[in-house]
Amino acid sequence: MTIRKAIPLLWKYLLVVAISCMLAFVISQEGRASTMPALNEVRNSATAAPTTRYAAVGAYAVHTVDATWHDQARQRELPIRMMYPEATEADADRKFPVIIFSHGLGGNKAGGKLWGEHWASHGYVVVHLQHPGSDEMIRKKQPAKQVESRLKSAMTMTNLVGDVHFAIDEILRRSASKQAPFDIVDAKKIGMSGHSFGAQTTQSVAGQASASVAGQSGFDKRIGAAIAFSPNARNSTKLANQFGDIRMPFFSITGTKDRAVLNDGTTVLQRTLPFVNMPNGDKYLLVLDGGDHMVFGGHTMPRRAQLAVRDSEI
Repeated sequence: MTIRKAIPLLWKYLLVVAISCMLAFVISQEGRASTMPALNEVRNSATAAPTTRYAAVGAYAVHTVDATWHDQARQRELPIRMMYPEATEADADRKFPVIIFSHGLGGNKAGGKLWGEHWASHGYVVVHLQHPGSDEMIRKKQPAKQVESRLKSAMTMTNLVGDVHFAIDEILRRSASKQAPFDIVDAKKIGMSGHSFGAQTTQSVAGQASASVAGQSGFDKRIGAAIAFSPNARNSTKLANQFGDIRMPFFSITGTKDRAVLNDGTTVLQRTLPFVNMPNGDKYLLVLDGGDHMVFGGHTMPRRAQLAVRDSEI
């Protein structure tokens, strides 16, 4: 499904929020694996409740908690920001689905703030990751002429994919031990999302195979559905093999001005190639006319004239 509309910037945000919430609803229904009966139930539920306005703020108050988790196996400190709904008395026995969000190069755990807050208000626990080695520290207080090369040198998936695996392990551990606020988590309903390089992390854990390594490099079967903001096919070889194993519901979001950020030649077409080369069934593509790279970051945008590599999340 491809949607193309010429709409003002504010409405681009609202449309992205609305449709991403629709797929987040799929995450909440799917559990660990995609099945046609489950998706039919989602569609039937959506038909039965047409009054749901996903662009509007949800009914839940949102709490935010910052923490740093220690990965003993990798001797790595992982900053996280958790946004979660304030459960009411009516939710005494309810468990809330989880969405993990991965920022772009040079970003931090504030990446995807607009999406996370909105999802949490609709009843989702959102865990925003900050990836040491590819986060804001590689661009802060650096000479402008060195920022681009530092960002490019940080473009490695090993730590990012490992961070996602560890984060899921930690969420499940804390949920099982009923450690607040993870005691409200539904450990069987986990979704993945990310922007730019975080979208590539999302692709990897959703089942993208490395073009240079046999088999899947980061697939995590515990993830039930995924949303990629500004996806990319950085390696154009064997695309069907790269994306042919992404079987879960997958929503790709890009725009007609979503081009290269690091002067690496990325084209709008490349942003659509993951969707084009995924197997049929429960795959969705939204292309916003006029949408550029920063529209999809999910954070408060500086003025257009101030946008620069050193100030942006890529």
